Amino acid sequence: MTSVDVYRALGFSDEDREDAEKFTPDPVAVEDLVTQLRAGVGQQGTEPQLRMPEDTRNTVAALLATVPEIRQYHHERGIPDDISWATLADLGLQLQVSRRTHGEYGLATHWWLTIHWAGQIYALGRLQYMLYQVTEEKPVPGTEPGEWVVGVHIPESGPLTPELVDASFAQAREFFPRYFPEYPIKTMTLNSWLLDPYLLDNLPQESNMVRFGRRFTPYGTPTDSQDSAIFFTFRSHDLGKLDEFPQDTTLQRLVVSRIKQGGTWQNANGYTTF
Repeated sequence: MTSVDVYRALGFSDEDREDAEKFTPDPVAVEDLVTQLRAGVGQQGTEPQLRMPEDTRNTVAALLATVPEIRQYHHERGIPDDISWATLADLGLQLQVSRRTHGEYGLATHWWLTIHWAGQIYALGRLQYMLYQVTEEKPVPGTEPGEWVVGVHIPESGPLTPELVDASFAQAREFFPRYFPEYPIKTMTLNSWLLDPYLLDNLPQESNMVRFGRRFTPYGTPTDSQDSAIFFTFRSHDLGKLDEFPQDTTLQRLVVSRIKQGGTWQNANGYTTF
């Protein structure tokens, strides 16, 4: 049974902890995922492709059951406890996001947490960083297929001030050579709707979001991602509610106005030196 202290370390709200404790898992579904998660710990290179339970509450139960395995992997790597728990606490954050989006206990982004439980991603200050390999199908400028890079991810944990971003980048540049020396890295990448050229050109240039996006050199062809803009701005997938979304910030107004004008938000890629 998971202790209150572990729930707290994993970022659970009291409401989500209570619902997790009340939930009766499907033992077959949970054990199947537990077996897959255990087999995937420490497997670097590509995102896990697992058979996931239909009821995402069973996914949470499996993740809780395998906390000892991923914690042991972190320990064997010498990764400090604060970084280990900060990384795994994305589970609690994602539960809160799911509750805000759907109004109930569950894990809509269940696939995302399998990356954490494989030991591929780490929370280092304001940002998260995921180890992966470049492929011929998804090249990165200045790298070769098979080369290791880190993908930057932006958790919902506050502003992207230049000071916090600088500190996070500095921490990442120390972390990976120390704890993953067999994976030499010289490039960081970002795939996000925050790199949409329209956003970077139409938000105030002194905003934290624009200053963050300008750190990355764009490459490749942007892809349509209307849902990402709506979900990450308003925590909704319903384009039919445009007139109901709050319009309190410049970003909120920009997201809605572009869609109403017939535009489409896009995901774009960028890279910078590690």
